[in-house]
Amino acid sequence: MRVEHRKTFVLIAGGWCGAWAWRDVIPKLRSLGHHVSAPTLSGLGERRHVGNATADLSTHVEDVVVHMEMEDLQDVTLVGWSYGGIVTTGVLASAPERIRSMIHLDAFVPENGKAWIDYALPHSRSAMESYRQRDEAIPPPPLSYFKVTEPTLVDFITPRLVHHPWRTLFEPVSMSQQTPDLPVAYIRCLRHDQAALTEAFERTGKTGAITLSIDADHFCPLTAPEETARVLAQLASDR
Repeated sequence: MRVEHRKTFVLIAGGWCGAWAWRDVIPKLRSLGHHVSAPTLSGLGERRHVGNATADLSTHVEDVVVHMEMEDLQDVTLVGWSYGGIVTTGVLASAPERIRSMIHLDAFVPENGKAWIDYALPHSRSAMESYRQRDEAIPPPPLSYFKVTEPTLVDFITPRLVHHPWRTLFEPVSMSQQTPDLPVAYIRCLRHDQAALTEAFERTGKTGAITLSIDADHFCPLTAPEETARVLAQLASDR
């Protein structure tokens, strides 16, 4: 076990998912000597019974901030995957003193005052709006959309996906204070064609962040865990 460059990772999963999405990444990072935690957000995963009908983006941001406070985590490498990038952006605005670096993993990276819904395709936006009007949590998209077809993974993921609290996708991110100048990286998954993520990748790169691509699909924490863990560890060690 290599511990000379031990880092503290906090991993935030994407929509409809809980900490279970990091099942195969966590042990790989820990085997390298890193401290790793992955809090599940309200209404998702093993917390699906807590706040699923009421949680908004502020709730999810607070979930992560309180986790870092209770675990006394400092110098955190904060990783947001997919929707998790919306959450980690809010966390940076709320608790910048605890964060050492940010890694966006095929993630939405919102601009100030924008919400996840602002980056959705028109047909997705229309569907989400219908759930909002009915005040209903949003069902997960089919795994085929993410090109997850391996039977054992499908069997693992399918029963764990839960309806996502709609308010989290409509509340805009607020970055009222000056965001700190810290290392940022964006990892783009080449097998997932989504314009909003490509735009986030390019926009983040223009700020001076490190940008790189991996040959993986969007569910890389489970479909390409070794490569995902390797790149996360490499980026963290460079900071």
